[in-house]
Amino acid sequence: MEVLITSKTKYGNNHVCVGGLVLNNNRFIRLLNRGGARNPKGWYQFANTPLNVGDVWDIDFKDSPHITEPHIEDVFIKINHKIRVVNNLSQFLIKSGVKIYKGHIDNLFDGKLKWQNDGKGYISGSNQHLPSQSVGFWISDIDLVLEDSRYFYNYKILSFINKKKSLKWVGVNNGIATIPKGTLIRVSLAKWLPSEHVEDRCYLQLSGWY
Repeated sequence: MEVLITSKTKYGNNHVCVGGLVLNNNRFIRLLNRGGARNPKGWYQFANTPLNVGDVWDIDFKDSPHITEPHIEDVFIKINHKIRVVNNLSQFLIKSGVKIYKGHIDNLFDGKLKWQNDGKGYISGSNQHLPSQSVGFWISDIDLVLEDSRYFYNYKILSFINKKKSLKWVGVNNGIATIPKGTLIRVSLAKWLPSEHVEDRCYLQLSGWY
């Protein structure tokens, strides 16, 4: 099966989470190695994995039986061989027909995000109607500005009131100061985070741009 590698995000000190797109059906997948009895949910790829963004690989995979919505993308993989490299990834993805969110940040994940007072977006565990998936592409209508490890979407709700919403930067490379509006961006939802004080939440993050 031809799989386009679309993202690599940090996971711990020695691993990366690798995201892909199955080219014959535009399915998002998260590429895991089978873990065996010690870790039946599987392992993320090692940081030195040869799977790089823009590569197309021939990969066999099976759906993981350990799925918790909205993180439906997990698959166990067998890597065969590299086929080719997509040089203009943005144009390739835009022309592929894959779903792309456009415009305001509130449009992400079927409009089901909630927002903390500090501007962090999340999906609530108390929401019975979860997004259909935990990965997506987005073209923002305004620039995204990097502050520390977060990209901020700054907008006005009135001429004199500024609002900030943000996405954590989790890519393996250093972020750039500004992601210009109109750029194709990959967004995702982190795994569920339990808390003693609020309901379980999975937080919005930015994992790449093209």
